[in-house]
Amino acid sequence: MKPVRRAVEALGADYAQWRVLSRVMLKTDLRSSSAMRAVGSPERAGTSLPWGMLIMCLVYGIFLAVVPTVVPGAYLSASIVLLLVALLVAMTILIDFQSVVISPNDYEILAHQPVSSRTYFLVKLTSILLYTGIIGALMGGFATVAFLATYGPAVALGWMLALAGTVVWTSLAMVFVYALILRIFSPERLRRVLSYLQFVMTMAIFVPLILSVNLTQTLTAMAEPPTAMLALPSTWFANILPLAAGRWSAPGAVAAFAALASTALLFHLVGHRLSLSYAARLGVILASSKPGRTRAPGRSFVTRWFPGELRVVSTLVRGQFRNDMNFRLGVLSILPITILYIFMSLNDGRLSDPFVQVGFSASGLGMIHFAVLGMPLVLMEHLFRSESYRAAWVFFATPVDRARLIGHVGHSVMIFFLFPYLAMLGGVFVWAFGDLWHAVLHTGVLGLLSHLGIQTRLLVAPRVPFSQPVKKGARVGAFMGVVLIGGLVVGLLPLILWAYARPSWTAAAIVVLLGAALAAPRIVTRLIRDRVGKLEFTG
Repeated sequence: MKPVRRAVEALGADYAQWRVLSRVMLKTDLRSSSAMRAVGSPERAGTSLPWGMLIMCLVYGIFLAVVPTVVPGAYLSASIVLLLVALLVAMTILIDFQSVVISPNDYEILAHQPVSSRTYFLVKLTSILLYTGIIGALMGGFATVAFLATYGPAVALGWMLALAGTVVWTSLAMVFVYALILRIFSPERLRRVLSYLQFVMTMAIFVPLILSVNLTQTLTAMAEPPTAMLALPSTWFANILPLAAGRWSAPGAVAAFAALASTALLFHLVGHRLSLSYAARLGVILASSKPGRTRAPGRSFVTRWFPGELRVVSTLVRGQFRNDMNFRLGVLSILPITILYIFMSLNDGRLSDPFVQVGFSASGLGMIHFAVLGMPLVLMEHLFRSESYRAAWVFFATPVDRARLIGHVGHSVMIFFLFPYLAMLGGVFVWAFGDLWHAVLHTGVLGLLSHLGIQTRLLVAPRVPFSQPVKKGARVGAFMGVVLIGGLVVGLLPLILWAYARPSWTAAAIVVLLGAALAAPRIVTRLIRDRVGKLEFTG
């Protein structure tokens, strides 16, 4: 441990404080994700790993390991895999940034302690790099075996260095962007600026990630990456592989030096911004509410006719979006993806009318189907977690039907997210299909299927809204799980759409789906009543 102590002290931090705080922060990150437990169930001691996120990263790592075996050349294949790893690491930080980058509670806990900003910086950086390092290792570990078997131990060692450098560079860059925004803008403008930044960062990460499939197919036919890829830091790190193999070149050496120098520069810049004053500024911003008059819930024309539990959930969702910046930014990281899927589907021309090209012959609809069926499920994860989860005690202290309350979470997702999205999507279908009734019927079928998916999600894991703490890796695991399972469901969806072949089949399918959609909320509420009735608040 002496080399570690010397390195920590060389960076101006207190080694004893760094070791203790890093250990505590790790335990906090791996805390149990539930603020509730069932009556009579044993309390889980210790920590719990985010198994969902770890398994999903492992699955994607297996997919990435195929690239070195099919793409010629270690440099080209490393450039592709490192680009995908960088995008996926950035995506995990973006989705889970509330618990990765933003930690406003740190100031309240550590401000009165003799902890320097330099020590806090190193503790926070250790937590972030440990989190992203595990993700990068799972995504790139199988590729290490592929590089070893294909190109030998020297290239495999170079790949490990390039992988570690790419993960560190991406993590530092993401933290630097958010920390820089906090320094530039005033608290009054920061809420709006962070909303815009979240939208821009989502588009900047997910556009290349979605285009990466076509990019991989294009690059496979090349011998070297195009010159334009040298603008990407992941390509800089990929130059380490030919250098490790003994193929030295001036451009490769310059690119590898740029990778190392830019990493050191980012470390220096982040060190000046990621401090206790940064946490204090975040705490003030996140704790402040938007000034202005508040309107009584009873005066809302939209919610006036809602049942009591639905009015509670809808008021809570709107209030969280208005005042909770964590929740707002989490939602804003999802909405651009749905819009992006529409534009990507229209990229190849007009969409196929599923009533004309029945079943698997319809093309261009896959991404739209995935957005309709998958994104509401991702959004639901944000409706269950909050930094203010301890306020959920009210649901356990009042005579409310928690089963019906949880059932109305799905209805809130439909009202505030799914219905507006389906209205926009219906307009796109009218333009693409050229047939109003085909567009209306297909939009309705997708809406019914999405509603059934939401009810299934509530049946599998019923939770009281905003009653669970924000846990590192939980939202990422949920997102990746939806991507994996949603992709499978979308692939099998044309089997259901074979009902469009005949009008009588179409009518029968809609009647069945409509009946199931109407019956599902009552069935789910009845089935989960015993489970949620045994829950106790332990926040």
